[in-house]
Amino acid sequence: MDKGKKVILSIRGNQVDPEGKDNRIELITEGRLYKKGNVYQIEYEESAVSGMENTKTLIVVDEERIFLERTGAHESYYVFEKGRKYVNYYETPFGNLEMGIFPTRIDSSMDENQGKLDLKYQLDISGRYAGFNELMVSYQENAPQGLFES
Repeated sequence: MDKGKKVILSIRGNQVDPEGKDNRIELITEGRLYKKGNVYQIEYEESAVSGMENTKTLIVVDEERIFLERTGAHESYYVFEKGRKYVNYYETPFGNLEMGIFPTRIDSSMDENQGKLDLKYQLDISGRYAGFNELMVSYQENAPQGLFES
């Protein structure tokens, strides 16, 4: 599977801000699935729906952690590992910004034909609580009707 295979992705995100307001997005798009040893990689282009046009997202899933990297117009890098807070620094026109994520749920079930990821995490900006986020990604090689219904 060196060249990867085309898959249909269903991506659902929800951000709950400190006041408890939900901001939900849902995207169905085509992506590529790669497998190298026990590591799976999912790659796809973001769209206007996610507010991140001209950005490529790469999700890498190994046995211990999940990495999420965005390149292009909206660059970011996150590491999700159970019980560990990950802090990254971003340069903005207004100065450096410290962003921390603390996962509360990391579940994945993947094979070469279909799979699911479920991430829930607290987000801190400059050490202050900025909300609770959820990211659910599912994929299937050939999506039959009704795959993404809950």
